[in-house]
Amino acid sequence: MPKNLFVDPKDTLAAGKITFKSIPVNAYKKTIKEERSRYSDEDLVRIYRDITVLREFESMLNQIKTQGLYNGIETTYPGPAHLSIGQEAAAVGQAYLLDQNDFSFGSHRSHSEILAKALSCIHKLSEQELMTIMEGFLGGSALRATEKLGPVSDVKELAIRFILYGTLSEIFARDTGFHKGMGGSMHAFFLPFGIYPNNAIVGGSAAIATGAALFKKINGKQGIVVCNSGDGSMARGPVWEAMNFAAMDQFNTLWENHKGGMPILYNVFNNSYGMGDQTRGETMGYDMLARIGSGVSPTQFHAERINGFNPLAVIDAMERKLKILRKGEGPVLLDTLTYRYSGHSTSDQNAYRTKEEIDAWREIDPIITYRKGLVDAGVVGDAKLDDILAETAERMTLICKAASDPQISPYVDFRKDPAVVERLMFSNQKIEKLDDREPEVNMPLAEVPAYKKLKEKERSPIVDGKPVSKMKLFNLRDALSEVIYDRFYEDPTLIAYGEDCRDWGGAFAVYRGMMDAFPHSRLFNSPIAEAAIVGTAVGYAVSGGRALVELMYADFIGCAGDEIFNQMSKWQAMSA
Repeated sequence: MPKNLFVDPKDTLAAGKITFKSIPVNAYKKTIKEERSRYSDEDLVRIYRDITVLREFESMLNQIKTQGLYNGIETTYPGPAHLSIGQEAAAVGQAYLLDQNDFSFGSHRSHSEILAKALSCIHKLSEQELMTIMEGFLGGSALRATEKLGPVSDVKELAIRFILYGTLSEIFARDTGFHKGMGGSMHAFFLPFGIYPNNAIVGGSAAIATGAALFKKINGKQGIVVCNSGDGSMARGPVWEAMNFAAMDQFNTLWENHKGGMPILYNVFNNSYGMGDQTRGETMGYDMLARIGSGVSPTQFHAERINGFNPLAVIDAMERKLKILRKGEGPVLLDTLTYRYSGHSTSDQNAYRTKEEIDAWREIDPIITYRKGLVDAGVVGDAKLDDILAETAERMTLICKAASDPQISPYVDFRKDPAVVERLMFSNQKIEKLDDREPEVNMPLAEVPAYKKLKEKERSPIVDGKPVSKMKLFNLRDALSEVIYDRFYEDPTLIAYGEDCRDWGGAFAVYRGMMDAFPHSRLFNSPIAEAAIVGTAVGYAVSGGRALVELMYADFIGCAGDEIFNQMSKWQAMSA
């Protein structure tokens, strides 16, 4: 629609060929011994420790779900447990280079993603920074409960207990959980570490994460965004809508400010299965998932297929992709190959795969192969690694016992406090603007031609006893326009977008003339992609901004059903 993008028939109808670059597949082949100059021995061992922490956490959940017992602790958990046992190395490798300024949004099975990101942040933050975070989160209630577990060697160990206890308490629906048990297993997150929600809807995080990347891009915030999903999610329309939104040409062709690609990495933990359906060879047609990026952008999303069973291969890929994103050349796609030994859920009978297949993958379990690599390279001895396993199990037993104890970890008492959900659902705040910087505008408000015309309209239907012409009367459309102008000039985080909002002015001309006042980065046209429009607005908002989006007609609400009725409506209450 922009007049400066001339559609030239000569160029459009010219003969030629579309070419594609080759996509690397499992290119990383270095051994731990070869990488010792790149990593300290301490870091290499810490990677192993983190993998064991993730494995023990989910093994504990699996035992509780199937046996009601973990290391002598009798307890029950009736909620969902979509485990990722086997995928830990991929999660640890992904998180290794990330910090609290980098946002991660979770997949359908996100316990390991959450914990890996948290452990990475704990390692990078100082003890003082960690204490400030723990003391400030929910008024220190989760920290006080964690301290009841007993003395610790240092603040780092306290922080590890804190994140494990807060996450498990949340899963167990306890008041001491990170969100007072309102989120649970499939909606856990911890914002101080940049850990944003996982999602019960397969692929549900795609548009939300894209909106978070949009927030960082427009508002100049540090860090990048990681959107995690599984290979089963790649069949979903909202995922494709989100990826297309992130790859829009206008970021480079039209945006005067904030030019460059979106700082988002779409990471797919490709374990070969949706639930019980096999993606490659059955329900999808891509053969290799990394091929998908080639159908969305000429950059092919800088796609790569990597070995997620090798944490160093994942770190190597992440390092290269982070450089691309930080140069403003995103988005990026990683096809991270992995495998889940656990079923889709604990009731899974594995009718869709053979024991031989599972055993073949167990033979290359990272807990075995990475450990062997450490020992063979002379990084550490078996005795030390055995100690790590024992310490991990001991810590997890302590955490499980505390999270199961109603005296330490009570449920929310709705009889004593029946208004608790009401308080969580509504913020009961009025915030004029979400940032103190000057809003980016093209001219003073009083000089905007369309705004001046608004001010000339009559606010009363009768003047001097005579009815005012409808053309001169201040109508509903004008009222909407006026308040939008007001907020645009007040809140620098506010953006508006939707189908044909900029040049056209929207289906009902609410935005007509506003293109004179605001740069493309604040008012722009979106694709015809209702799920992405609403989902990105949710992500923009949860990241700390305000987004005003238009779906054109009420008829199109159904196209964004999940994003409106589920994603947009629940996160305030679930965030406690």
